[in-house]
Amino acid sequence: MKIPSTFAWLGGAVLTATFIVFGFSSLLSSSSNAPAPTPTPQELHPAPAAAPTNFSSTSNRIQIAFLLDTSSSMDGLIDQAKARLWNILNEILKAEKDGSAPDIEVALYQYGNTSLLPQKGYIQQVTGLTTDVDLLSAKLFGLTTGGGDEYCGQVIQTSTNELKWDDSDNTIKLVYIAGNETFHQGDVKAADALAAARRKGILVNTIFCGDPNSAQGRTWKTSLGTEDGDFFYINQDERVVFIPSPHDDRIEWLNKQLNSTYIPVGSQGAALQANQIAQDNNAASYSKANLSSRAKFKASKKYKNTSWDLVDANDASPERILKEKASLPDSLRSLSDAALTSKIKALKDQRGSLQQEIIALTAKRDQFVAAARKTAADSPQNTLSDKINLSVRKRLVEKKYKVKE
Repeated sequence: MKIPSTFAWLGGAVLTATFIVFGFSSLLSSSSNAPAPTPTPQELHPAPAAAPTNFSSTSNRIQIAFLLDTSSSMDGLIDQAKARLWNILNEILKAEKDGSAPDIEVALYQYGNTSLLPQKGYIQQVTGLTTDVDLLSAKLFGLTTGGGDEYCGQVIQTSTNELKWDDSDNTIKLVYIAGNETFHQGDVKAADALAAARRKGILVNTIFCGDPNSAQGRTWKTSLGTEDGDFFYINQDERVVFIPSPHDDRIEWLNKQLNSTYIPVGSQGAALQANQIAQDNNAASYSKANLSSRAKFKASKKYKNTSWDLVDANDASPERILKEKASLPDSLRSLSDAALTSKIKALKDQRGSLQQEIIALTAKRDQFVAAARKTAADSPQNTLSDKINLSVRKRLVEKKYKVKE
């Protein structure tokens, strides 16, 4: 919206001495749910540098860039994105090809916000393509809104050129751009930006927040060609409905036990471990049901923290652990190499057991929620995640993935 606005940035309280060392600040979400303060690891992962990735041995990969309008009146859109991040990621993990779910890389851009640089088109790469979903969550919860000009063509062009898109034809490459003004603002023509994305094998999908039959709404549909992605419209002010289940308390407890198996290693370990807990708190700020959704993803094989966690880092490089042994907590630093290796194995076994129980309980939870939705009188939700999940599933099926319910 082209509405002048001033930002009321809320300074976060200092969380720990570690956060002081690394220059972390806590940004409070504008959501009425009052999410937990989020440490934003700017110095650890400065944009637009490439964010960390933790790839498995599979060649299956999906890359998704979310381009979110953060101009005035878009609080509902951002709130829906925060509330359903884990739902979207878990939906992707239902798909398998050659016995494996795809590796997921996600990027985030904001555009149309007066706090951003006008010479860059009021556009910011919040994080590049990354498998670090805790980083993505932290950045998402740091977004706020303010008036500006929404240059859809330019933000599509920027994400197409800046991000490290995979060259493989096997990789699914998607852009989802959401906003509520005309699609044709700015000097970069939408048609040119879409054509450039197409040449890289990127499918651009448009999501209009409002009446699709309005003059602005029609431009989001008519701009897409037959070789582009999907057009959707949503009610950005519709509240996401979370259905509680009898399994949520146990899942919450298991998630806390799971966190205890993560031991920081390296100079950044303690700060990134704190961010893991902060994102648990942000998810829980919406409901225990949403925390259960996050716990489900954390229990999957795609949740890896090789950059800072002792177990995951050891899986990737045992030699690194011995080199960085001095950074471990005192109780582990003093162990012999053999004893440390034994301790890491015990932690890995404990984590695996907890993950299996979380997976089993969240499966029961999903069944409970599905049954509850069938008996609900409400019409299907028209929110961001509903539309994205349908669209992503369609692309997965096109690439010969089998989707499990």
